[in-house]
Amino acid sequence: MDNNKSNTKGICKFLRARNPYGMMEGGEQPWLLMDDANTICWCINAAGAMGPDNGLVSPKECKEGRSCFVSHTDIL
Repeated sequence: MDNNKSNTKGICKFLRARNPYGMMEGGEQPWLLMDDANTICWCINAAGAMGPDNGLVSPKECKEGRSCFVSHTDIL
């Protein structure tokens, strides 16, 4: 099983994150947020900490069922 796909499953493709230790996207475990308290998330679709639907941006919030959610497998 591909670890990269399993770690992004259910998280919006427009979500990005960074913490004091560097970028937390990419690599073998792109959404292993080691320090949630210090992680900054943003949406590259809305260019900020609020999504296009005016909801907060985070791995817990940017999931399937949200009106602006786009799966990693969806082609735009």
